[in-house]
Amino acid sequence: MAKTKTNTKKGLRTAYIATIIGIVMVLFIIGIIAWLLLGLNNIKNSKIESFEIDLFFDNDVNTLELGLIEEELQHQTYVHSAFYRSSDEAWDIIKDDIGGDSALSVLENENPLNQSVIITLERNYFNLDSMRIIEQELKTAYGERLIEVSYQDELFADYNTGIQKLVYFVLFLAALLLFIAIAMINNTIRLALFSKRFLIKTMQLVGATPRFIRRPFFWSAVGQGILSGIIAGIMILGLIAVLERYYPVFLNMTDLKLYFIVLIGIIIFGILITVTSTYFALRKYLRLNLDRLY
Repeated sequence: MAKTKTNTKKGLRTAYIATIIGIVMVLFIIGIIAWLLLGLNNIKNSKIESFEIDLFFDNDVNTLELGLIEEELQHQTYVHSAFYRSSDEAWDIIKDDIGGDSALSVLENENPLNQSVIITLERNYFNLDSMRIIEQELKTAYGERLIEVSYQDELFADYNTGIQKLVYFVLFLAALLLFIAIAMINNTIRLALFSKRFLIKTMQLVGATPRFIRRPFFWSAVGQGILSGIIAGIMILGLIAVLERYYPVFLNMTDLKLYFIVLIGIIIFGILITVTSTYFALRKYLRLNLDRLY
């Protein structure tokens, strides 16, 4: 009898560990996909807010007036940042990019550039239609003082299209994995509860209510979800650390806040799916006829 009890405990412990491992692997994959999606969005936002749009003003406009224009632009809802750049600063940047004064000797070192105020856009306004409207507003506001609003049309279309295609692909992959994940966790929990079907039926036969029977299983499911989420979160953190060490490009994809969002998300998902799967599995065994348990 003692040997039977020991074997039963070992079997239950093995089933519990197998369930945790199965849930951890699924949550790990989901967490990686979630981190990738949030990371791509993070990169997109940071890149958008770094694209510079040049507002070239007539050189007759004094620096005091341009300072007021810069401050005024910083308070616009569509502007992420604004700063003044003198014609000499712009000329030095161009000379550095081209290769120094010798490459520009044909211009006899004359500076053909105008002073400017550089703005970057908020991500919600980073599209060509919004930029067209902003351009007209700026020309109306500053009139002849504003010579040109300089930006590349292709930049908006190419950037948004390229990132969007990648995001859609990852979303499709995430949806597919989510479906597989739910099925795998559901089957894992069903198999774990299958070994306890006689215990469930025995409790029912001695008068235990369905609510009383479900309670310990639900708490166990919550514990499995939390434990699996934490383990999966640690694994994700380790993978991110390795990727960032050998592939520095991944440094731009994450931060501590982003990681905790993913961690909390997979823990909540783990709890929801384990509790839901436990509920439906228990409902099946509570409704089963005693003869069908075999």
